[in-house]
Amino acid sequence: MDGRARRRLEAMRRVQEVALGLFEERGYAGVTVEEIATRAEVGAATVYRNFGTKERLVLWDEYDPMLLSAISERLGALGPLEATREGLIASLDEVYGEDRERILRRARLIEETPPLEAAMAADRTALARALTGVFLAKRACRSELEAEVLAGAIAGLLDAAVRHWLRKQGRTPLRDVLQSAFDCLAGAGGGRRSV
Repeated sequence: MDGRARRRLEAMRRVQEVALGLFEERGYAGVTVEEIATRAEVGAATVYRNFGTKERLVLWDEYDPMLLSAISERLGALGPLEATREGLIASLDEVYGEDRERILRRARLIEETPPLEAAMAADRTALARALTGVFLAKRACRSELEAEVLAGAIAGLLDAAVRHWLRKQGRTPLRDVLQSAFDCLAGAGGGRRSV
């Protein structure tokens, strides 16, 4: 990552941090993008240019390309479910170690805010499409339908795992929750472990 991209990423994280603080303090509906921009000492146009919408101030993170790359790298040597399990867990271990608190704060806000829940549903659909594309590009599935079904199941698995992790207040390591969720999926509902 070059210096310019790194500075932009740092600025986006700083604005998101301000937004999370204001949303936690006054509620999502009680805060405007303009207030966030003022508190973050940037223009509202900068916030809209970097995030697009108020919802994205909470939903945004920089991890999807890393996760998709980790999965793609493992496809071929492993089947799609195992490649996804290993790629996600390895990537999220790194993210969790550095960013557990921000992930937990975002997850709490999403769960208690209906507009964020709705926007998150669109993100799940986008993730499923991206995973489908990775599976098809690597010829990891026998058909487009198989790729779409598996990608949709994995997107749902991630959502369920994060919700479970949140109910545990983030005390259970996310990797353990994901391992159990993948065990459930692989066992068609009969998971081998419980978290």
